[in-house]
Amino acid sequence: MSINLQSDNTFPIVKTITVYQTATEILLPANARHIQIGAQTHKLYWSSEGTDGQVLGAHKDFIAKEAKQVVNLGRGRNRHDAIYISTQSAASATVTLVFSEE
Repeated sequence: MSINLQSDNTFPIVKTITVYQTATEILLPANARHIQIGAQTHKLYWSSEGTDGQVLGAHKDFIAKEAKQVVNLGRGRNRHDAIYISTQSAASATVTLVFSEE
């Protein structure tokens, strides 16, 4: 299920979501420049390519459990509107997202 954060623009933004083995689409806040992604108890995948509710394809990166990945989101035409997050093997995981403006 897609999560729309495009209108959230008071920083920092902290969101806790539940993700599954199929991708959850995160529509990014318009002014966010960086995102931290992590889960305490599960390994994750994330990608800038995907389809909500589908298994992520070959172009994905992993995030170890108890770790956070910082992603620079780019600006203007060099910026994706969404990212996709899924668990590596667990049925579900609680994921923390932290967005910052600079």
